Order: sequence, then C-alpha cells, then structure tokens
Amino acid sequence: MNRGVNGNCLVSTFLFAYDRKADKFRVVFFNMTGRNNNEETRFVENGPMLGSIVVAYPTNNAPFTYFVEVYKRMSDSDYSRVLKYRGKTGYGDGNPLAVIDSEMPETLRRLGLWKTGDPLPVPPRMPRGCTRLVMRKGVEWCETR
Repeated sequence: MNRGVNGNCLVSTFLFAYDRKADKFRVVFFNMTGRNNNEETRFVENGPMLGSIVVAYPTNNAPFTYFVEVYKRMSDSDYSRVLKYRGKTGYGDGNPLAVIDSEMPETLRRLGLWKTGDPLPVPPRMPRGCTRLVMRKGVEWCETR
C-alpha cells in the first residue's frame, strides 16, 4: 500500500457481475476514494435502496462538507449515477456516524423514499455508545452519553 505524505491512500472499489453467456465476470462499477477524510463507497445490502451504491467524498472548498452520490444498476448494464448533491455533514463535526449514514435521511428524501416525520434510518453499524438517533441541522446524528 503506497501512502501519501499526509498518510492518505486510495481505496479502490470494484463490483463484478457474472455474465452467463460469456462465462466470465465483468466489472459493473469502479470507484476510488481516499481514506483520511471519512470518504466511503458502500454497497447497500438491505432496505429501500437495496443493490444501490452510495459514495461520499469531501468537497475541497468552503463550506467543507461532502458530496453524496447514488448509483443504481440499470438492467444488465453497468451502474449509473442517479443522484449527486452537496451534503450538510461537515468535516470533523463530532458526529460518530459515518457520512453516508448521517446523510441517509436526505439521500432517501431526494430519492422519494423518506419524508420528515418518518422514523430515522438505522445505520447498518451503530457506533458504540450510541443512545439514540436524532436530526440536527439537516443530518442524522448519533447521541452518546
């Protein structure tokens, strides 16, 4: 693993699909993110976005937040981006939730899958010590004691 001067390194994410006719696997999604700034590429394994891919990566200008992108597979073809927005989760905001999880209510809202007043989405991995999920300044937060 080659690291940059700041300790960062690129993380590559590949998603393969098996092509029965050709009897081989082929790449249907590829993405690269860093790892220093809470970036993440996540395959959604359950819930209303099952099979989608969500990517969060930092912006490079003020206000320092994250871009969130959602990709869906269209029939047998590759994944295509269906959503991109600049989130409200800030760098180093103290929220123990991953960026993708803190932005999930807004992501689902923009896809027509959640509305204010609905129960908050529960992350697949809850941070240790999380006592309850709440909305703060437009993003989901995990309160700890």
